[in-house]
This record gives sequence, C-alpha cells and structure tokens, in this order.
Amino acid sequence: MNAIDIMHPEDAKAIQVVKKIKSLNPLVRKIMEYGYEKKKHGINLGNYLKVNAHNLPKVYRAFKDVVRKVGIKEPELYIYQDANPNAFTYGETNTFICVSSAVVDKFSVEEFQCVIAHECGHLLCKHSFYTNLLDILVEMKDALGIFTWLAFEPLYLALQYWNRKSELSADRCAAAVTGESVFQSVMLKTSSGVDAQIVSRSPLLDQAEEYHKFKNASWWNRIQQNCQEAVCSHPYRCERAWEIDRWKNSWQYRKLRSIIMYETSYF
Repeated sequence: MNAIDIMHPEDAKAIQVVKKIKSLNPLVRKIMEYGYEKKKHGINLGNYLKVNAHNLPKVYRAFKDVVRKVGIKEPELYIYQDANPNAFTYGETNTFICVSSAVVDKFSVEEFQCVIAHECGHLLCKHSFYTNLLDILVEMKDALGIFTWLAFEPLYLALQYWNRKSELSADRCAAAVTGESVFQSVMLKTSSGVDAQIVSRSPLLDQAEEYHKFKNASWWNRIQQNCQEAVCSHPYRCERAWEIDRWKNSWQYRKLRSIIMYETSYF
C-alpha cells in the first residue's frame, strides 16, 4: 500500500501548505529525534505493556497481520489501561502504536485490526512529523504570553485543520484493510459505547445527513459549527462515517480491497 492510495484530497492540500514553512522542518526533526520521541519511548516502556510474540501472542498476530497488509516497518505495540476505546501513534525513526485496554477487551479481532490499521495509516502517510509540530505549539501556548501566542495562532489553526483531514486518510487505511462495514461498526461503538449490530446501514450515516442539513440551515449555524470544529483534533464521527461511505464506491477502495482480499486468501 502507498500513501497516495489512501491520502484524502483535503489532507494532501493541507499538508502542502504546512510544508511551505521550510525553516521549521529541520528544527522539528531534531526535536523529535532527541526530545519527544525518546521521551515518549521511555513513557511507553515505563508505564505500558509491550506486546510481542511471547506476550499476548494472539493480539500480536492480529497486529502483525495488519502491518503486513499496510506494508510499513513494524512499529512497537503497547497496551495502556483505559476504559475508553482509543489509540495513538508517534515517531519517525522509532515508531510505536499505543492501544487502550478497552479496544483489546471490548472489540472483536476485526475491529481491533481496524483501529490498528487506522494508526498504521498515520505512519504510512508520515503524519507524525506534523503532529509533533502541533504538539510543540500546544506546549508553547502555555509558556508564551497571550500577545506572543497570537502570532502563532494562524499556524496552530492551520495545523488543527490539517490534523482533522489527516484522520480521514487514516480512516481510509482502516476501511481498506478490514472493510467498510467493520469501520462503520468501530465508529458506532466509539461514538455510543453500545455494541449495536449494523444490519444494512449505519445510523451515523443518517445522522450525518441530518447534521449537514442543520449546519447549512442558516449562516449562524455554519459559523457556530465551524468555530467549534476549528479547535477539534478529529472530525465528528458522523462525518467520518459519511466520508468512508462515499469512498467505498471509489476505484481506489475497490482496488485496495481486492488486493488485500487476494493476499488474505493467499496467506
């Protein structure tokens, strides 16, 4: 799998804007290599459970199956204690994925793999570099005075916009690896906490249509919702479900699914 196969158009456009700030690139890479990456590696080893072939072998096999299908260098996998289903990834030289215990305990194997595939999508698209830049700005927000911070606000909002669009690319990777129906099941569980069976169509898709009508009903609704979304790190789940429902009819999705299904039957 190549990044271009799953890259959402808005992700690609947003990242090109950020790339124009060339002076930041070498600085951020050094901060990642000697600062954040090593710090987070130590936190993982110190606090979380590292998964390997001898430690939770079934989880590790399911994880390795996804890594093979995506075609990236195998990251380290950690499980941390949290009742809320969540996961995150980080790193350029030493990559890792951390998954909450709720994902392992409450999700099916296919749903667990969907979550892992989402994080692998971030690694495939090399999102970590720009996520790190956003982390730096968030920490600077507390350290700087309000007037100094205002100078960084446009960059911060631009990165938050890109961050939301990068999630749509990672969602495509998840859907390509496990199938659109599994992805919709994960969205339903993470939005409601209910283990509901999707018979034919996710209710989040109907909610997405209702949300779009609500948002576009007036200029005031659009302003309110756009301001709310501007500070969010992720798109709303109904929007994510709606985006994948549209993408499943594309030739990219059908091509990736056919390749992955062939490899699955072969192996």
